Amino acid sequence: MPRASPKRTARKRNYHHGDLHRALVSTALELVEANDVSALTLREVARRAGVTHGAPYHHFRNKAALLAALAEEGYRALYTEQLQAVAKAGPDPIARLHAIGIAYVRFAVQHPGHFRVMFGTDTADWSDYPSLLEAVQLPLVLLTSTAEEIKRSKRLSLKPSDFVLSSWAMVHGLATLWVDGPLRPILGSTDASAIEELAARIIPFWTVVLQPDAKQVAK
Repeated sequence: MPRASPKRTARKRNYHHGDLHRALVSTALELVEANDVSALTLREVARRAGVTHGAPYHHFRNKAALLAALAEEGYRALYTEQLQAVAKAGPDPIARLHAIGIAYVRFAVQHPGHFRVMFGTDTADWSDYPSLLEAVQLPLVLLTSTAEEIKRSKRLSLKPSDFVLSSWAMVHGLATLWVDGPLRPILGSTDASAIEELAARIIPFWTVVLQPDAKQVAK
């Protein structure tokens, strides 16, 4: 029997791979979680996925396109988890605000690969990916609308935009310190529950700036 040509073999491998697009995204995520964004190349993703070096280019024109797919997946997953947390928190907007923050930290802990791609310096320019830009806005809109609801109830002394930026910076800092490692020896634990418990203790301090009267804070 004659041997199949390399081109024919490649087609056969792709066919039996099933959903190659999904497989490439999943493989890229595993690579980023095990190493870092800088370790990701289309050639390495193809090798790990068991396909030819050229196969990924049928789905992603370059590394940036693959990272954009990963980032969009991450932002939409984060938004979904925050919505679920908000639904469990009940009608009080402050309780929902706390739930949004804790869900953010929990997402980073449970999905470090997505988190690194979403906020990595190598992946800052998403202007060529409109669906990703839309996904980026979803968690921000949720946080902003919750802050505006608190403002309408006269329990927010800051402008909603200022509060959104400061609260986002706080939870992002906690999440980044955990994902990148420095916070783990400080907490004396590598268990994800340690950072989630810390977040649950710290995030309610937001309430200090939710007081319209400074005298109430002194009390």
